[in-house]
Amino acid sequence: RMAAEASAWIEKHRDKPFFLNYWAFSVHAPFNAKQELIEKHRQRVNPQDPQRSPTYAAMLESFDDAVGTLLQTLDRLQLADRTVIVFTSDNGGNMYNEVDGGVSPTSNLPLRGGKATLFEGGTRVPTVVVWPGITAAGSRSDVMIQSEDYYPTLLDGLGLQPADGQQFDGSSFLPALRGQTHPRPPLFQYFPHNPAVPDWLPPAVSVHRDDWKLIRIFHGGEAGAHRWLLFNLTQDIGEQKNFERALEANDPSIPSSMVYAYAAIREGIPYANAAPNLTADIPALVELA
Repeated sequence: RMAAEASAWIEKHRDKPFFLNYWAFSVHAPFNAKQELIEKHRQRVNPQDPQRSPTYAAMLESFDDAVGTLLQTLDRLQLADRTVIVFTSDNGGNMYNEVDGGVSPTSNLPLRGGKATLFEGGTRVPTVVVWPGITAAGSRSDVMIQSEDYYPTLLDGLGLQPADGQQFDGSSFLPALRGQTHPRPPLFQYFPHNPAVPDWLPPAVSVHRDDWKLIRIFHGGEAGAHRWLLFNLTQDIGEQKNFERALEANDPSIPSSMVYAYAAIREGIPYANAAPNLTADIPALVELA
């Protein structure tokens, strides 16, 4: 139904620039799917595979069909050659709920953790970008990005200037989309929640730089002190070996960039956002009917 409604909306606005943000219910909880698809995938279950939920597989197939509906609509309306498509997820897979008689919906192995944690299983997700004239079919990039980068990247690729005085939390990764080298600045992530999930972390902030990832857990150490986790993701994608002691001891094997990050966020604390002034910040609300 959502894909059909979205396709109808695209057709209605085909003659002018449009922005469509499509958030599907699949593959999110609650976990249910068409029974015929569940039975289809039940025949494929491998008891030794951590990803063995037929219900989740059925949800994924329905989601794949929905995405296909949207892409076919763009092709049918001859819009595909002038439409930017970004396909991604806002977090890693859910590996703590139970479905199909006690099976977790999915697995993020070899990554540690999953949705609602700052470990890689919760934050490292794939992204697919289709941008006519910019991206090459079948190309791949290992450049690390985050959602804050999308807006400046879209402005950059479309040749648009930001509003006067506008500042960005992210940066453009247009060179990476073109297949060029793109040394990005450090990537910060802040997760102020305390969910009761496996491999959970108290409220924390992390910074990625090159091969390394540093996590500061707010007041998670002894006597309320901050706790630190430092991982070399190239050597240890599962985040098992903590280099915290080497960092504190100024071990020369730790890159200077991580020593600097350690010092830069050591005393930092989160601040509440200022209350928005809707009259000043949003002068006009435009509804696309």
